[in-house]
Amino acid sequence: MKLIRISAIWCTSCILTYNDWKQIKEEFPDLEYEELDYDTDDIEKYDPKDILPVIIILKDGKEIERITGEKRKKEIEKIIRSLGC
Repeated sequence: MKLIRISAIWCTSCILTYNDWKQIKEEFPDLEYEELDYDTDDIEKYDPKDILPVIIILKDGKEIERITGEKRKKEIEKIIRSLGC
């Protein structure tokens, strides 16, 4: 599975949850991760809308889950585990 996080440097929620994101990456090292910037990267294909951060979970290249807004580590971990990781 692959997790894509779309954030922006001006986004307060993105800044507040960044340490949680780093810990998730350490806790689930077998997953693939990608970080994209809302203002500089080509994110249109992910259609992130206006609520940041966005974590998109892909399996076999297809989106299976989308987490939007300021979600904390425990909540994200629960979702990842529910998907079989």
